Amino acid sequence: MIENIIELNNVSYTYPNGEKAINKINLAIPKGKKIALLGGNGAGKSTLMLLLNGILKPTKGSLTYQNLSYNYNKKGLRELRSNIGLLFPEPDYQLIAPSVYEEITFGLLNKFKDVEIVRAKAAKVIVDFSLEAIINKPPHQLSTGQKKRVCLAAVLAMEPELVVCDEPTSNLDPMYSKLIFNYLDLLNEKGKTILISTHDTDKAYTWADCIVIMHQGELLIKGTPDTVFEDQNLLNKANLEQPFLIDFLSNFGADFNITSKTISALKKQYPKMFR
Repeated sequence: MIENIIELNNVSYTYPNGEKAINKINLAIPKGKKIALLGGNGAGKSTLMLLLNGILKPTKGSLTYQNLSYNYNKKGLRELRSNIGLLFPEPDYQLIAPSVYEEITFGLLNKFKDVEIVRAKAAKVIVDFSLEAIINKPPHQLSTGQKKRVCLAAVLAMEPELVVCDEPTSNLDPMYSKLIFNYLDLLNEKGKTILISTHDTDKAYTWADCIVIMHQGELLIKGTPDTVFEDQNLLNKANLEQPFLIDFLSNFGADFNITSKTISALKKQYPKMFR
């Protein structure tokens, strides 16, 4: 049984202008888990995500998917990207089709020869993401929030094994933010691996199984939310705030007889309460 869906082995990446974005990263992404990737601006999170999807090729080091080395030829990348879906932080970088429906079906038509399968999968995500009213509109006429939903619907329609989302709920109102995470949770329950980049430590603490923190292109730590977020010195180095629940425990937990173990138990028993 494969425990890690992707492994990065001593991976570095330097942009053509000489900027070193990733430096000697060794990271195993556990299969079937929810992973939150955190770090301040310039930490290298977006570059790491582009490496995962094969858009960028490491300057040094290597990546493996399901124990197989990345193949960067045309066929290899097509297969890789059908298994690793990537949501860009800016939807305008991702939208290419003249209508919302064509955007959603673009990848599906490249993956499936049966048109009925394409229609069925497209119809499902259209309903799931409440896109019925805008399905025939050109993407450039949509709001930023609508564009974001269309991009994520197009990615998830492909049913990739790993979903990589760079700030998936930015520019979305609370209702649609909740819808996005509910859908990601549903995919995870079906065995899919979900990796999101976020600055929201509160959401990362309550949602993720595993936390990865980067700083200036290097991996600072990988671990469980309770372990990672209790290290205030590490969070300060990464320019991150401690989650409210951890901060509350450190200041008032003893007064109310609440421990981190209590919070962890509640998260497992009542996950919806912490979403």
